Amino acid sequence: MYQIGKITNSHGIKGEVKIYNLSDFKRFVVGGPIFVMMKEKRVDFTIERVRPQGNILIVKFKSYDNINDILVYKGLDVYADEIVEEELEEDDFHYQSLLNKDVYTNTNDFVGTVCSLIPVPQGHLLEIEKQNGKKVLVPFVKAFIEDVLDDKIIINPIEGLL
Repeated sequence: MYQIGKITNSHGIKGEVKIYNLSDFKRFVVGGPIFVMMKEKRVDFTIERVRPQGNILIVKFKSYDNINDILVYKGLDVYADEIVEEELEEDDFHYQSLLNKDVYTNTNDFVGTVCSLIPVPQGHLLEIEKQNGKKVLVPFVKAFIEDVLDDKIIINPIEGLL
């Protein structure tokens, strides 16, 4: 199960939703299966239509033809089952593979644990929760990320970053 987006709102009155796309892969395609988790129950959808609008997608699900049918899904995360490992290029990572990883500086000082990945127009920010509970943001770019290993992330901090 991979989180690929978030339903942010409805769009119009004919059952379309606005989805913030969190996937770097083409996951939102006509006929494609996606799902949400609602009260620990999986709700499956088939995409009928999809079109970009700025940095979000307008998506219409099959058999959902009215705004009242889709309002209950507002704010829910969108998931896909498909594994796209073979599509990953060097220095590409799945969102879930970065969550809960410990983060160390290049001098082996423990910084904290990745609690979120925040998309921004320039790329992504790692949100790291420090041991004292405070959170710091580190740009997920080569200038700051020295290495991503199976068990940890090594960063190259600059003065004032942490």
